[in-house]
Amino acid sequence: MLSRPARRSAEQPQRRERRSSSWDVCEEIVREPDIFFSRAMACLRVFFGRRRSRFAGALAGIYLPIFLRAPLFRLYGWLYHADLDELKDSLDSFKTFNHFFCRELCANARNIAQLPRGLVSPADARVLMHGVVDNGTSRVQQVKGATYSVSDFLGCDPTQSKECSGSQVHYIVLYLSPGDYHRIHAPCDVSFFRGRHFSGEFFPLKDLLLKNIDDILCINERVVLSGSWRFGQIHLAAVAAANVGSIFLDFDPKLRTNRDIPIFRGGDIFSKLYPDGVKLDAGSKVGGFCLGSTAVLVFEAPPSFQWLVAVGDAVRVGQPLGQSAEDAVR
Repeated sequence: MLSRPARRSAEQPQRRERRSSSWDVCEEIVREPDIFFSRAMACLRVFFGRRRSRFAGALAGIYLPIFLRAPLFRLYGWLYHADLDELKDSLDSFKTFNHFFCRELCANARNIAQLPRGLVSPADARVLMHGVVDNGTSRVQQVKGATYSVSDFLGCDPTQSKECSGSQVHYIVLYLSPGDYHRIHAPCDVSFFRGRHFSGEFFPLKDLLLKNIDDILCINERVVLSGSWRFGQIHLAAVAAANVGSIFLDFDPKLRTNRDIPIFRGGDIFSKLYPDGVKLDAGSKVGGFCLGSTAVLVFEAPPSFQWLVAVGDAVRVGQPLGQSAEDAVR
């Protein structure tokens, strides 16, 4: 695995955070991110840069004649093992590949487990890693082998924002393959009060790279929603990957990702506040990708919280991820 250099001096350029109700007004400056932009990442930028992603997105947005739709989508389903029998709409109703990528499922296709003290999976995915965040400067594993800074990934330090006495901050990384259902749902009864859009890279999120290159999750374009649930703070992040530049939110159509703007290590942060909170029940639609990628949950929970899934497990929307045996002390 590539080694990381020492933390950069405070004299280097700082990352800007733009915060308002419109995703695009600069209001404050945040600290320099602790991110290692390696030579390997520079090479990846050549082959998987933002322009390539926008080009791929433009191709996927080309109108398809009706007679081509069903055969093309069935071929895609065969190649990537996508279940096309659970779709809400017929295959010939998807005018473009982008429409097909963010397809909806028919009613009751996913059962949402009732976990008053727990979390359910927000996506159809594979569990890459889960664990505990000890402190704001700790680095946790993307997968076994490489690490990233949770504080730089989220744009805030979750260990400094704990709302309950004695609680712990947990995280889980979920990988959505190209054949998976690409929408993200609420993992619990939650209220989101803030969204952050990190304008970043579009590097592939494959095991080979995640195991050998630090900080890919912090480098890539992503949207982080922050709010609260039964046990305190919770953060739900959607991370883009190669050819996956479009992330959307069902409750906020103003979000625009993969824009033609200059970026640097870690990307500029565009932030938006939801003063009244976006209140969602467990299993409610949050947003999704135009093609698969990665979802990350970072949340506060009591010491009794136990995972109900293991690394490598395949999970579906609504399936239990973990739960606590007791309520937290506030």
